[in-house]
Amino acid sequence: MSTAAETLNAYGTAGEKAFLDQLARNKQAATLLSNYIAAADKRAVWNGINKAEVLLYAQLLLGNAEAARHTAQRAARATS
Repeated sequence: MSTAAETLNAYGTAGEKAFLDQLARNKQAATLLSNYIAAADKRAVWNGINKAEVLLYAQLLLGNAEAARHTAQRAARATS
């Protein structure tokens, strides 16, 4: 059974994925997500967060961010 304080401070997998979504909306998404993935091994506390799930999600978002960056670069070259 959890205490009231634990309930108020609950932060789990869904919250971590929402944080990753915020990173993915940033102009520097690829860099931010890459750094998040690299730093995950140093993170000691994952209470209530499914590490494997959020890292897979971060990798998915990173792939999308890199693809968007490459597409924008190709479009810029095509119009110049």
